[in-house]
Amino acid sequence: MAAGASAQQPGGKVNTPETLASPGTGKFSPPHYFADPELPEHTLYQPKNIPAGSKMPLMVWGNGGCLKVGTIMAPFLLQIASQGVVVIANGGPEDPSKGSTYQSYGAYGRSSSKFLTTAIDWAEKNAGKGKWAHLDTSRIAAAGQSCGGGEAQGITSDPRVTVMGIFNSGGMGAKGTKTNKPHFYFLGGPKDMAYSGGNRDYAAIAAGTPAWKGNWPPAGHGGTFNDLNGGVYGVAGAHWVNYVLRGNESEAAWFNGGAAKDGWTEVASKSLDAYKPPSPL
Repeated sequence: MAAGASAQQPGGKVNTPETLASPGTGKFSPPHYFADPELPEHTLYQPKNIPAGSKMPLMVWGNGGCLKVGTIMAPFLLQIASQGVVVIANGGPEDPSKGSTYQSYGAYGRSSSKFLTTAIDWAEKNAGKGKWAHLDTSRIAAAGQSCGGGEAQGITSDPRVTVMGIFNSGGMGAKGTKTNKPHFYFLGGPKDMAYSGGNRDYAAIAAGTPAWKGNWPPAGHGGTFNDLNGGVYGVAGAHWVNYVLRGNESEAAWFNGGAAKDGWTEVASKSLDAYKPPSPL
């Protein structure tokens, strides 16, 4: 699906200087991204200024097309980081001299689920120490877009992962349907190449496992990840991480009616009333 996913992404330049400087809407704004020599094939996102004593959960992210460049969807990931979440995306930051289009990103090669596992291993080793004293690996989301969502599904059995976020992805194997981990699907309506697969995967989630899905048809497969702060998907993503990672129980209202009011369609859930978010951070 990787090549097809790339072909379905928006054409032209992916990120502008303005969107790459997305300030985020969270209380920990502004965020930033950077590389760490100890994790050379990844890009890290977090708030620039982290208050002493803060604890921030982790989201590992697989990119559309399984492309190995961690800034493809930087505006969206900056938005997530501004909520008080450490994000580790597959692939190092882009080299502007190589171009900034989905076509040029193909030169970076492709990642796999193993990259997400490597990120979690590194985070677990460093959490609570030195400059990573704020990193909390007791709550970890595995997420991704398109082929990257398939990468996330590839580690759903990892006991360290507590929740799944599947964006414009589906039909890439049944691994995600055989666990009791909460699954949240953010799809792009009938024009989304992952629409049918995502709906099938959602339907196959075992009874009693909390699951939610919604569609944003105007965006199709490409979503709004490259809009300032990730656009509509950035708003949804903020609700999601504040609920499932930062333990804000008031966010349940968005998943139980608020999303539909915001224009998301075909919203559905099952056993969501049984979902217990983690303790508030």
